[in-house]
Amino acid sequence: MNIAVIGQGAIGLLWYHHLSQATNNLVSLHCSSSVTSVPKNYEFTDINQKYAQFSLNIATDNAFTSADVVLLCVKSYQVNAAIFALKNKISTKAKIIFCHNGLGAFNDFSALEQPCLALLTTHGCKINQPFHAQHTGLGHSDLGLINGNISNADRNNITSTFMSALPTLTYSDNIKEKQWLKLAINCVINPITALENIDNGQLLNDKFQAQVTALILEIIAIAAFENIEFNFNELREKIMTVAQSTAQNCSSMRSDILNKRKTEIDYINGYIVKVANRMNLSVPENEKLLREIKALEVQQ
Repeated sequence: MNIAVIGQGAIGLLWYHHLSQATNNLVSLHCSSSVTSVPKNYEFTDINQKYAQFSLNIATDNAFTSADVVLLCVKSYQVNAAIFALKNKISTKAKIIFCHNGLGAFNDFSALEQPCLALLTTHGCKINQPFHAQHTGLGHSDLGLINGNISNADRNNITSTFMSALPTLTYSDNIKEKQWLKLAINCVINPITALENIDNGQLLNDKFQAQVTALILEIIAIAAFENIEFNFNELREKIMTVAQSTAQNCSSMRSDILNKRKTEIDYINGYIVKVANRMNLSVPENEKLLREIKALEVQQ
């Protein structure tokens, strides 16, 4: 399969590495315009702490023209610009896969002729330095169609290709529900760990439980307006399980704050606030976290 990966961040390099290791794939990487010098090789430390260097195949315009799949691994606030810059280079027969945090990053699907899918992953990965990614935790990925139509053959081909590259992966006909579940988890874990400067596992401390409860209740109320039904106890247990299983991890939002980068708060808690405003509902805990994270960004 011919695959063009956009984004040289942790998840972009994680997927680029695993997809390119399969001999039956032709995989190329498109780096952001902020990268002034692209190396000939990239570095990768696998889940077993094995380090190696690999050659880097940079995506050209021809790579996008011939791509079967374009995998978009950029920050939520970069999605629109990336699509705008590349949509005229991508074949109409290609499939675009969005892999980013949050919801609401791209809504103008009518501007695209290509079918679009969402890829959600819980694999842990971090950037040790530019073009050196480290796989820090095994996880699971979900793939599903979010716009347009895809044949069973194409769906099965993409699913098997990505599953073989980085197990485990499931194709889901209910990807919206899984997107909302990931959003709910991120709405709780990301901003609190970023503001408190703590690892994920410390969210289990008693002092955060009232805030966690308030956030979950607000999320459940807003999700219902998009026909997503959550059970409070089940959702809380899921969020706490993720915090426990990633206890020593640094959340992506905390990492952004520590590295003085813009966060994806507008597409996480900000999405909850946006939907709430549209429905004339109050979500004070989400609004508070949105306001406080934005204030931290200004201080950088």
